[in-house]
This record gives sequence, C-alpha cells and structure tokens, in this order.
Amino acid sequence: MEQLLAALFQLFEPTHLAFLFAGTLLGLIVGILPGMGGTSGLALVLPFVFTMEPSHALAMMIGVLAPTTTSDTFPAVLMGVPGTAGSQATVMDGFPLSKKGMAARALSAAFSASLLGGIFGALILSISIYYAIPIIMAFGFGEQFLLVVLALLMVGALTGDNLFKGIASCFLGLIIGSIGTAPITGDPRYTFDTLYLLEGVPLVVVGLGLFAIPEIVGLLDAKGSIAKSLNTKKGWFTGLKDVVKNWFLVLRCSTLGCLVGALPGLGGTVVDWIAYSHLKQTTKDTSQFGKGDIRGVIAPESANNAKEGGALIPTLIFGIPGSGNKVLLLGGFVLIGIEPGLDMVTTNLDLTYLMIWSLAIANILGAGICMGFSSQISKFTLVPYYILAPVMVCLIFFATFNINRDWYDFIGLLSFGIIGITFKNFGWSRPALLIGFFLSSKVELLSYQTQAVYGLSFLSRPVSIILIILCLATIVLLTKQKFDNNYRSDLIKGKLTQIYYILILLCLPLSMIWFTSSLDYRANLFPISLSVIALSLLVFILIVKIADLKNLPFLNNTLMKFARSNIFEISGNFNNQLFYYLSFIGFLLMNFIFGFPIAAALFINIFILFHNRKAYLSSICISAALMVILWSLSSLLTLQFPNGLIGLFVDLPWWLGGQLN
Repeated sequence: MEQLLAALFQLFEPTHLAFLFAGTLLGLIVGILPGMGGTSGLALVLPFVFTMEPSHALAMMIGVLAPTTTSDTFPAVLMGVPGTAGSQATVMDGFPLSKKGMAARALSAAFSASLLGGIFGALILSISIYYAIPIIMAFGFGEQFLLVVLALLMVGALTGDNLFKGIASCFLGLIIGSIGTAPITGDPRYTFDTLYLLEGVPLVVVGLGLFAIPEIVGLLDAKGSIAKSLNTKKGWFTGLKDVVKNWFLVLRCSTLGCLVGALPGLGGTVVDWIAYSHLKQTTKDTSQFGKGDIRGVIAPESANNAKEGGALIPTLIFGIPGSGNKVLLLGGFVLIGIEPGLDMVTTNLDLTYLMIWSLAIANILGAGICMGFSSQISKFTLVPYYILAPVMVCLIFFATFNINRDWYDFIGLLSFGIIGITFKNFGWSRPALLIGFFLSSKVELLSYQTQAVYGLSFLSRPVSIILIILCLATIVLLTKQKFDNNYRSDLIKGKLTQIYYILILLCLPLSMIWFTSSLDYRANLFPISLSVIALSLLVFILIVKIADLKNLPFLNNTLMKFARSNIFEISGNFNNQLFYYLSFIGFLLMNFIFGFPIAAALFINIFILFHNRKAYLSSICISAALMVILWSLSSLLTLQFPNGLIGLFVDLPWWLGGQLN
C-alpha cells in the first residue's frame, strides 16, 4: 500500500507532470507525421534521458509513447495514409468519412474511443499485473504462429471485395517481406547483390508508397479537395455521441486490445485488424463498412490504444518488447538504470504503477488536445488539390529519406507507389499486402521455432485448438459475408488490362523461386512455399477472369459464382493517375539535379502555378513555410538534406543541401 501511495504522490508532482506533458506534445507531433510514430519519437528522446532523474525520464518516454496511437489518426482519416502500422484499419472507414465531409465526426469518434481504450488498458494493466504471467506463458511459439495466421486471414479476407484477391495480396506481401537476409542461415535472398536490400525493404517506404502516393494521385484525378463540404458544427458532438452509443463495442475492442497487446511483438501490427474483424463478424448489416461506417473507426482505435497497456506487461515483467516501439523503451530503461523483471511487481511496484498511471494521464492529455483541435484540423480536407498535393509529396519524400538516408529509398517509394495505384484501381488489397509484408519475418521465424520446439504437437495444445477453431470460424463467416449475387461484371471496363496485370504479378513469385532455388533449404523453403501458394492463387484468379471475360458456362456453379464475385474492379481514371504519377518521377529527377530543398521549392511553385497562374503569392508563401518546417525537422533529426549534382559545382549552405557544419 505504501508503494501505491508513493507512486500516486509522485504522479502528481509538478515536475513529473511537466515532463509528461512535454513528452505528450512531442508524441502528438511525430504521430501526425506519416511514417514516424512512437519509435521515431523515442529515438529523438533517448539521447537526452540518461541525464535525467529516472521518474522524469520515464514521464518523458511514456509521454512520447502514449499519444502516437492517437495522433496517427490524423493522417489516416484526413489523407487515407496510415500514420503508423496500428492505424491501417482506421483508414478503411475514416478516409471515406472525410470524403463525405464528416472528418470532424470521424476524428472526434476516434479520439474519444482512443481515450476510453487507453484508460481501460491502463486500468486492466493495474489489476492484472499479478495475474498476467501464466496467461503470457500459455502462448508459446506455436500459439503465436497461429495467432499471426489468424490475423493474416482476417486482413486478407476483410480488405478486398474479392476473397481470393485479398488472400493473394497477403501472400504477395509475405513474399516481398522475405526479401533480405534469411534469419536462419544469413543467406541473401532476392537482393540482386545490393547492400540496400540486405535488411529488406523498409516498412515506411512500403507504407507510404502503397497508401500516400495513390491517395495523392486520386485527389489530383478528382480535381478537387478531399471533401466538397465540411460539417464542423455538429461533427465534434456527433462523434462523441457515436462513441457513447457504441459503448459496448468500445469495451469489447478495448479488452481485445489488452489481450493481444500483451503477446510479445504482435499487438501493434494485428490488433486493429482483429478488432475490425470482430466488428464485422458481430454486425448484421455490413454494407457500409469500407464506405464510411463510424463503427469502423471506433473499433480499431479503441483496441489500438488499449493495446499499449497490455504491451507493457511482457515489457516490464519479462523484458520482452510487447510491440516494436517497446524495444526502444527497453533501451531507455537500461539508460536510466531500470532492470525489467519480476522485481517490477515486487520491490519496484511503485515504479511500475507510476508508469501505468502516467500512461493513462498521457492518453487523457493526448486525446484531449486532439479533440480540442479536431474541428479546426479537419478543415485541412477543404484545401484545393493543387496546393495540398505538392506539399504532401515533399513531406513524404522527406520522411522517406529520413529512414536510411539513402537515395534508393526514393526509388523504392515510387516503385511501391505504382503498385499502390494499380492495386487501388484494379481492386487488389493494399492493407493485405502491407500487413503480409510486415508480418513476413515474424511468420518465418515463428514457423522455424515452432517446428524446432514442438513439431506438430503444438496443434493439440488447448490454446492452439481455440485459435484453430477461430481461424476456421473466421473463414466460414467471412466467406458467407463475401458472397454477392448482385455483382455485374458486364459493367466493368478495361478487363483485358486487368488480366495482363495478373501476368505481371506472376513475375514476383516465379522470379523468387528462380533466384532462391539454389540456396540452402533452410533459406529457400519459406519464400518458395509462399511463392507456390501465391502462384496457385494468381493462376486461379487468372482463369476466373478469363472465364468471366469469355462468359463461359462453368461460372454458374456455386463455387465459381463466389470466386467470380467482384473479380474485376476499376476505380478512378487509371490513365490520368499514371500521368500525375510521372510528375513525381520528375520531382525525383529534380532532387538528383538540385538537391532536396531547392527541388522542393521549385516543385511546389511549378505545380501550383501550372494549375492556377494567379496563385504565385500563395505558392511562394507555402514553399517558404514548408522549408522552415523541413529545416526545423532537419536540425532536430541531425539530417543532412539529399544533395544534388549542383553541389559538385557550387558550395551550398546546409539549408540548401550543403554540408552540415
């Protein structure tokens, strides 16, 4: 009891609250910027925490960590770009709501659900800290492997209008995720003898390419703002009412978030999709999901924030990171002299509760600040397309270069950008590709660990049986939901182009088999197995598409009617979007010649004036303001801008891409 009171008094000390508030503000900022998130925020803080008092350092780190899963909702809802891996499912209904002029409603509901989920997660963590150990210990390698498989099934089936195309997208993502060094043997796979691909393709490059680039070209193709009009007066209160109305959904998804978050390394990547799947499976009318159903925002956001509390359990008790950003949190613990372990629930219980309650306070602060500004920030969706697009492109290029500070990242961004554009236009699942890519290394490692430790005996363990039943039930329920007899394929144009596109997609698994077949079987078994499954799915889809094009009679049986459902899809004007995509390649060439700062200023001015010659004052002011923001970020991140060929002939200052002093 004395330890609990000591933690409570320390929690409300002015200095502790000041550091907590400072960390929360930083966490909100990095959460808003696509591709950064809590990991980048902690990376910024770690160099300074070792000089602080342990309680102040903890306050700063927890403050940075907590609100990033709240503020990452801004890019997810307003731009259709996942701010972090945990906000992928929020995009499904959040961005369509923005397009309908209900961005304030979506943001308000998301922040309210995040607030309740975060508080619930901290509450559950406070109560269950003693009882969590046997639950976590029940999840061995086999159970974790089955949980990942369940998550992949959910994502693949949920995010595509056609079940087979969704699952195929997931396997293509798994194949791309296997690029790099094999975890068992260290053999390079599909790297083309380049150092850049040895560690695989960076996640941020894939995420921004698949989501940001297609949404920008889609916005340009529409020749307008994200939303035509905006309901800001009722939006905030409507979103709050939505959360109150769906309080039981918030409770259920928060519980899911805590449970899944407590499983080491899985929570942040799958919990939002598990919550979204739970929502669809427990809802009678699913017709509006993916088109702007507010419940599709509430469910993943409440689970996403609640998982932060659950993820602290293995982090504190076992020193095992419960999610990706907890790796850096553990590094921060070492810097300030804290040793995770069972002592955290015995002799250091006061420190443990200080972290838990700081997490709750940071969630309240973060959600409160976001809710206070949601109505104003939602006006961002009314900005004209020709102003918004070049600014977003410059920010995306900056975020991309900040990953490895390598020119290859730009090439990767544009490569996945064209994949994202074609996937979006032809009805393939971008979220399934992304989550498959992200979980690929974990699936491979868990499969080897499961085989080494259990063999096939893990299938008879109680938790495994439950997860297998859940997998089968998921397939049955989602198959039932996907069956659509009202599909009219004769309304779709450009079928032949989509058939040719499958032939292009077949090149990935075929080339993966070719390039890895000569490696040790421990290095090639996983990618070749994935490639064979992907080939089978793609060939099946190709046959169905050709049969649909020729209107062959065997399509009338039940299985083929299901496989044919939404097998063709076209969204937007692909040729126009391809034209706008070429302008981004032009921006990359400008970077090679002039360096990033000069190229960004030129690109913004040229782009805006091309669409509106009278907006020269706006273009100058916008480019100047963006340069100030980028220079500030460059100083904070100690990042030298990409230098162009002009730097070989002219000695430029650092703020134009020259050498830092």
